[in-house]
Amino acid sequence: MCKIYKVLILFLCFSAHILYGQETRPINWAKKLDINAFINLYKVNDSIYRSEQPDSFDILTLKQLGIKSMLNLRNKHHDSVFIGKSPLELYTVHMKAQHIKDKDVINALKIMEKAPKPILIHCKHGSDRTGLIVAMYRIAYQNWTKDQALDELKNGGYGFHKIFMNIPAYIKKVDVEKIRAKVLQ
Repeated sequence: MCKIYKVLILFLCFSAHILYGQETRPINWAKKLDINAFINLYKVNDSIYRSEQPDSFDILTLKQLGIKSMLNLRNKHHDSVFIGKSPLELYTVHMKAQHIKDKDVINALKIMEKAPKPILIHCKHGSDRTGLIVAMYRIAYQNWTKDQALDELKNGGYGFHKIFMNIPAYIKKVDVEKIRAKVLQ
C-alpha cells in the first residue's frame, strides 16, 4: 500500500511539473495555432506569422487568417512550385541555415517592413532560418534583448535544431544597430 502512495505522489508531482511548464510559456512569445495540416504555425503578432513550408492545400487557411504576403527563406525552393497560382505577394530570401549572412538578414527584415501585412515567414520546417529572422525582428523592432530572443528561438517549441548552433552564435555577435540602420536605408 505504501508503494502505491509513493507512485501516486510521484505521478502527481510529475503531472504538476508538466502542467506548470505549459502554463509558464512567456506571454510575449508567439502563439501556436492548431489549424489544418500545419504542424509549426504560430502567430508572432497581428502582422507576422511563422510556419513550416506551406503547400497548395494551405492557401485557404492562409486566406482565412488574412495573410497577404509570404516570405520564403529556403535556399533552393520557390513558393510558386509548392503553392501554384496564389493571391499572396511572394518574396524570397535564399538563406542557408549553416551559413548566415548579414545581407540575408537585412533583406528579410526589409521585406518584413515593406510587404503587405500580415506576412507569413517560413523555411522548410519553420524552425531555424525562420527562428533567426523572427529573433532578429524581435531584437531590432521590439527591443528584445538578445537573450530573450535566443530563449524563444531555442525553447519556444518551434523545433530548433542544435546542429545549427551557428544561428545563436550569429545572434550573440551581430551588430544590431548596423543591421537596423541598413534595413532603414
